[in-house]
Amino acid sequence: MTDQKFTELLSEKLSGEISAGDDQDFIAMLAANEDYRREYESLCTYFQQQDRPYENADIIFQQIKNRINIVGAEPKPIFSSNKLSRSFSQWYRIAAIFIFGLCTFFAYQFFKAKNVADSGMEIAWKKQYTRSRQTSVLTLADGSKVTLNAESEIKYPVSFTGTNREVYLDGEAFFDVAKDHQHPFIVHTRNISIKVLGTAFNVKSYKDEQATETTLLRGKVEITLNKRPEKHILLNPAEKFTLIHALDSTAEKLNGEIYRITPLTYYKDDKDAILETSWMNNKLLFRNESFSLLSMRLSRWYGVNFIFKSGKLKDDKFTGEFEKESLTEALKALQSITPFEYKIQGKTIYIYPANSYR
Repeated sequence: MTDQKFTELLSEKLSGEISAGDDQDFIAMLAANEDYRREYESLCTYFQQQDRPYENADIIFQQIKNRINIVGAEPKPIFSSNKLSRSFSQWYRIAAIFIFGLCTFFAYQFFKAKNVADSGMEIAWKKQYTRSRQTSVLTLADGSKVTLNAESEIKYPVSFTGTNREVYLDGEAFFDVAKDHQHPFIVHTRNISIKVLGTAFNVKSYKDEQATETTLLRGKVEITLNKRPEKHILLNPAEKFTLIHALDSTAEKLNGEIYRITPLTYYKDDKDAILETSWMNNKLLFRNESFSLLSMRLSRWYGVNFIFKSGKLKDDKFTGEFEKESLTEALKALQSITPFEYKIQGKTIYIYPANSYR
């Protein structure tokens, strides 16, 4: 048992994998046994003298096997030391050590070559952008289906390689992810990353909006905040995650929290009309939504820009739905809820307080 323990520690020592505790035991064994010490010094001398110690590894290993198999034969030194004579058991230990070192070396070379090859392999990426007033659908290499909302862009690989399936989103998209428990699917946005195995969820991350949202319909997702990577948030079906990343009064209303989890929002208590995903059905549903936030959705819906001439109008709330209405019809419908004036110049809509526009 002592010889076996010494062989194990010697192997770990030569490969540089020995722990601090085992290293102390190894040193103690060397101090108590002169044969052990000579054997270790001989191996160290050999490997230090060789510029390429594994260049003739197959020849050396064959010599070691021959010495083990020739019972009673006088062993001839393989390593450059005329002072040492080794017994059969010593050569057995050396053979075991050498085999271990040889395997370690070739394994290292294999993975090193593989990593170099992988690092030199450029991933082929594709991008798809959806203009305003449009949506688009694409199927990824793994079979996952992505529906892209207006003014949104997704970056994805032509084929998925490696441990994870990763894509990058700027805007809004609905993901129906193909199940693959060995390769998690990760959506990267400007402020969060969403990790899933197989599920259906909506991600909204426009750079001009004050919040990033993830709405989960089925399955489970794990959300990581880019600025707080140690924070992982699990989302369950029928829940919506909202991250507030604007430094204004909106964040203060969350009692110091930078995110919140709320149930899905339904339009007029209709379980089939989910506000967060209504855009996939070519409907624009909104419930108690501020004019400021609604104007951003209208901008993408109609391909226009809104400019408010009164900050107070931005806080007015609206509830309603648009589907086939023209821009003028939509504005007139909003005027019936909250009085205001508007002026259209090209693709810019100017919003004025009621009775103030001339």
